[in-house]
Amino acid sequence: MRKLKKLVALGTVMMLFVSPVSALGEGQRGDVESQVVDSMMSVPAPMEQKELTKRDLEAIDYTKIILKDYFNYEPKNEDFIIDVYYSSDYSQEQYPKDNSMRDNISVNFMPKDENVIGGAYVSYYQDDKDVMSASVMNIDYEAKRIISKEKGLELSKNFLQEKAKVDLADFKYKSYDEADYNSDYMMADYYFQRVEQGIEVDFDFASASVDLSTGKVVSFYKNISKGIKFPSAEPKLDPNEALEIVKANFTAELRYMTAPNNEKRAIPVYLIDTFLGETVDAHTKQIYSMGGPVRIEKFNKTDEEIKALTKDVKPIDIKIENKGQAVEVANKLVKSFYSVELTPIVEDYGGEPNYIYVSYKDYKKKMEYYVSLNIGDNKNVYVSRMPMYEEGMEYDYDQTTQKAVISYNQAYDIAIKQLARIMTPEEIKLIDFGQQNYIYEPYQENQIEYYFNFPKKVNGIIFPEEFVDVRVNGITKEVESISLFWDNAKTFDSLDNIIKPEAANAKFLSDKTMELRYTMDYNETQKTGNAVIKLIYNMVPKNGEYKGNNIDAKTGNFIDYPMMN
Repeated sequence: MRKLKKLVALGTVMMLFVSPVSALGEGQRGDVESQVVDSMMSVPAPMEQKELTKRDLEAIDYTKIILKDYFNYEPKNEDFIIDVYYSSDYSQEQYPKDNSMRDNISVNFMPKDENVIGGAYVSYYQDDKDVMSASVMNIDYEAKRIISKEKGLELSKNFLQEKAKVDLADFKYKSYDEADYNSDYMMADYYFQRVEQGIEVDFDFASASVDLSTGKVVSFYKNISKGIKFPSAEPKLDPNEALEIVKANFTAELRYMTAPNNEKRAIPVYLIDTFLGETVDAHTKQIYSMGGPVRIEKFNKTDEEIKALTKDVKPIDIKIENKGQAVEVANKLVKSFYSVELTPIVEDYGGEPNYIYVSYKDYKKKMEYYVSLNIGDNKNVYVSRMPMYEEGMEYDYDQTTQKAVISYNQAYDIAIKQLARIMTPEEIKLIDFGQQNYIYEPYQENQIEYYFNFPKKVNGIIFPEEFVDVRVNGITKEVESISLFWDNAKTFDSLDNIIKPEAANAKFLSDKTMELRYTMDYNETQKTGNAVIKLIYNMVPKNGEYKGNNIDAKTGNFIDYPMMN
């Protein structure tokens, strides 16, 4: 348990480390001081200490000053693997570095001893050394609270104002109810949203975490923009008019879902799909899409088309009664999908006696293959492959030399044909092959990888909790992974006496209103080179309690799924 908690602590530090924050500088970007850098700047953590340069040592020395001043924490170099990351060194041909962005430096202390719980992290701007985030993770996860959450809030405010230099007069504290199962947890997080002209600014905030077992702040983060121009705070429509605009885009899709109080029973539910319509530009009165312009391609095939596409594929018999049969089936699957015959390595599957986990290693081709199966009535199958990990290997395809050669539609056909290897013709008839491909502008027509999810269909409606997942490589045209989850013990309620879709939509909207806020249009900002801020209406619950998008198709009430402990 101690080792597991150490990994959790280190993982928290690394989550900060691989998401460094950069900022848009003066000039073309409107002097926006803080923007989150794209996740492609992420780098893997080093496994051993690299040679530290003079520049690294200077960054480490400054980080130690911050850790001592902010947290009274003094790490010793010899106890840690220390990694120093410079955003100015980041470059990748297909994602050129924007010279107008402020560079930052991140220093991460990771314990050498795996039995030590701890670590620390600091990230600061290179030009003025202003610290944007920092944390220390020498936390006892089994400790008990000695101070209240209210006291923690006071500590977080003092820290952000005195140490992080955040003027909280311009921020609004966002209070969130604490779940019962979390009431004894020693950590508490406090979040503050910037307010401009009485309206929340969704891209600027500050936060701090307090260890309630020690009464100390252990981490903070701030994202504060300066010098940007906000549009008028006066909307051209009222909240009710904005709600009328968004609700025209909503659809109520009837499907089965597992009952909240019985995992072996599925009930009919309306899922309210709001994908294209929860936000309205308060000045133009148009639907505002944060992802930019999007168009939807819809794909489906008739039973006859599916039969013709899969007629030459012979399914593998996956009815398994013992471990030996499972290994034989695993061998057949790897040979069928990847044309390889290798020595199986059989392992336990998380202590589950009915699950068999088999792996294969091809040292010549430097590939690994994985199969998991279960013994029993349910039909669970997973087959995949991936390159063997080697130090320094690239995680992504080199898109300068390797290009995708198939379209979404072609990959769709490949996925359907390949799933016939693990499903009988009778099972295939129970699959819904409808797919929606969301294409954002600008877009690359052919993708490096395509992902498909085909849900089970019962009584003419889908049950998405039983499905086939298929990943198709856009370069090789082969399946990278395929998984099937089928629970034959599930029962399904009838579709008698269900409400109309219009009634489900009305119930969903009954507790909703539209709230004004400022947001940054990242697509327009990127195009124009200047910060583009929009005043928008966003749909929110009237009482602040989010009830989800699921309406019971028989009672017409929201479905409350209990939180898993």
